[in-house]
Amino acid sequence: MAKKYISEFQARDSIDEVFYVSSKRVQNYKSKPGCFLHLVLSDRTGTIGSKLWDFTPEHLDIPEKSFIRCAGEVVEFADSLEIHIQSYVPVDKGAVDPRDFLPVTPLDIREMQREICNTALELENRHLKNLLSRFVQDEDLFHRFCECPAAKTMHQAYVGGLLEHSLRTAKIVEKIAELYPAVNRELAVTGALLHDIGKIGEYDFDYSVEITDEGRLLGHIVLGLQILDSLIGRIPDFPDELRLALYHIVTSHHGRYEWQSPKRPKTIEACLVHYADAMEADLWKFSSLKDKHEGESWSPWERSLERFVYLK
Repeated sequence: MAKKYISEFQARDSIDEVFYVSSKRVQNYKSKPGCFLHLVLSDRTGTIGSKLWDFTPEHLDIPEKSFIRCAGEVVEFADSLEIHIQSYVPVDKGAVDPRDFLPVTPLDIREMQREICNTALELENRHLKNLLSRFVQDEDLFHRFCECPAAKTMHQAYVGGLLEHSLRTAKIVEKIAELYPAVNRELAVTGALLHDIGKIGEYDFDYSVEITDEGRLLGHIVLGLQILDSLIGRIPDFPDELRLALYHIVTSHHGRYEWQSPKRPKTIEACLVHYADAMEADLWKFSSLKDKHEGESWSPWERSLERFVYLK
């Protein structure tokens, strides 16, 4: 029987599927003594809350970040769906298909890789060309970059998402730079391609997208500067002014202090990358909502955009 994913669940469905245990917690009943176990289960299409009513201490043996096969019923509660678990068994990680738990970009990864390689070859500034060439020739670094999600949940939270987001941001930068001769186009395009490179250290994405200790303690901006510093350190005579300009693009690409940006953009290239980055992420969200709710007039409330979206 074909696997049924969380996004396909409807109230009163009977299910018997394998899920990834994203989190667990013990909760007390509000109106009677005792407690129950609340699990957040996930697959490649989303997450769903689940409750095990007949709780015993043995159930605490269910580890987070593991797999279980659950049998139960999907019910509607407080305008959302949840699973009432009737039984479960642990599932060995080796028996699980990763593609059931982490989606992949719908775009051609190899074609996007070729586009970045071609961008490096076409640069006239030999220092920036050398930098991007070393980046794509570092097999481990470039592989992780091309596999990494762009975010945990906000946008392109799938394998290849960072590659997709970075390349599209660079394309937006290139188009807008045509309108403003004051922009150093090659610097801005290079900065756009590398602005989120620190996310390869911020996220662990084996069977789900999780934030690493380094990601929580340092964040992808600091991690990105470290990676960029390592790459530039291998290039003899890389100009200090150009290095500082690239570091500033990475440091300021969030744009606002309230968005955890250490600095606001203070160069025209950094300003352009900041807005192109935000534009690409938001347009992806709008586009994704149209695809997900095809035929409907309005989307549900989209928390990341803080609005309903008109879809006609």
